Amino acid sequence: MRKILRSNYIFDGENSPFKGYIAFSGEKIEEIKKDWSYQHLVDDQTTVLEYDDYFIMPGLHDNHVFFSGYLSMHAGIDLAETRSELEALQKIKDVLDLKKSEPIYAYGWSPQVWGSLPTQDLLEQLDYQGPITAIACDRSYCWMNRQAKERYGFNETETSAESRFRLIKEMLSNQELVQTVYQEFEQLLLSRGVVSIKEIVFDDAKFLKQIEARKLATHFYLQSVEQPIDVRLVEQYKEEPFPAKITFGGIKIMVDGVVADETGDILGTYSSGKKGPEIDYQVIADEVEKWNQLAVPCCLTTEGDRAGLEAAKILNHYGKRLPEGLYNSISDLEMITKEMVREMAEGKIIAEIYPQILGLNPSYEEAYMTEVIRNEKKAFFNYQLLREAGVSITSGTDLPLFITNLPESIVRACFRRFPHGNETWQPEKGLTTIELLQSFTKNGFVANGKESYGVLQVGKSATFAIFDRDLTQTVCEEVADARTIMTYLDGVKVYEKV
Repeated sequence: MRKILRSNYIFDGENSPFKGYIAFSGEKIEEIKKDWSYQHLVDDQTTVLEYDDYFIMPGLHDNHVFFSGYLSMHAGIDLAETRSELEALQKIKDVLDLKKSEPIYAYGWSPQVWGSLPTQDLLEQLDYQGPITAIACDRSYCWMNRQAKERYGFNETETSAESRFRLIKEMLSNQELVQTVYQEFEQLLLSRGVVSIKEIVFDDAKFLKQIEARKLATHFYLQSVEQPIDVRLVEQYKEEPFPAKITFGGIKIMVDGVVADETGDILGTYSSGKKGPEIDYQVIADEVEKWNQLAVPCCLTTEGDRAGLEAAKILNHYGKRLPEGLYNSISDLEMITKEMVREMAEGKIIAEIYPQILGLNPSYEEAYMTEVIRNEKKAFFNYQLLREAGVSITSGTDLPLFITNLPESIVRACFRRFPHGNETWQPEKGLTTIELLQSFTKNGFVANGKESYGVLQVGKSATFAIFDRDLTQTVCEEVADARTIMTYLDGVKVYEKV
């Protein structure tokens, strides 16, 4: 049975939006035209869907997510509605008899709502013999008893995914938990128009085989946390048939820390007088050389401008050994310089930005970029340099840092607006809306070898994200209020807003 989508706003992944129609049957697009002259295709087996004021575009690819991070923020007892640590404690008490010294996980409580941070002593009063963890909704604090600290090896404020590795690994070994939370995770992303992800996996990808009935395409990268990545494991993943929609992509390597807390490696000096961390770039170069010689791409994560430049030089040098169609990449890219993008362009290195990143700053007045580094304000989020150098830009969220939100991405990366106030962050250095849309569609799929998706063309997949209004309009508030109406994947509707 044929379906025809018609609209005044079709973005095909390459060109400006146009009035037209898309005809498809089964998984593939049959015809796409820049008018509404589809009458020759209409018969009693054809459905014409008049989405005239909706915005139709290719389904999205999020180029940096951690399902494991999402899992660790949504496992166990939901404390989101609790108003105090005593309310939360009662919810934990209610399950003690059922757990019998097994790990108890909880999540979602708000330090702002509670007004204070909970103490270990309160959990100790439960006299429970197993570990108890309860992570805050903003990941700023993890409430734990003594058994949890001993078992998982981190304290209340060491809340990065890498610090919580042992806890996350334990959660990933629980097949029932993984399956349950993954269905929620997948449905959330489909409701945002996302049909494909680059998943970052710590040490090994065993848990990916547990997930049944998967819809999201997953291109996974391995990141070493507890142990070095074994070459034999990578060779196995390159050859081994994973469940449908799962493919091995490459190796993720952390380079520096976070500029906002002065652990990013910078060329200048922090306002406090502190310099960036000492990083052995030769060790990183050796890793990249090893993997690129084996035709395995590397994604290096950097924030500081020195780290970004050194990463670009390394990837440019060794990436020439990668076969056609495989690309090294740099993710995060908080500070961007001309020297860095010159190396990236020469080495065909993919840029992987987090377009919602300005949302970490409540307003311009509270933005750390204006304070953290002496005389380096203009280096932050200068996407204009990437554009001018011809570097391919993709977008990710570092989920659960952000949940994929295309309208918000446009507001932050194109309008360059903060969550509060009307001041903007150097809008001339932002992306155009079309460039941002391409970063989530054509560029992301090409970077991961999925060229049947990301563009709307005859013979390509009938995979669409449909929004309730034109995303390229110039009124920021209108774009911010846009919502996903439907998501189609290979010709099948997998999400519809109720």
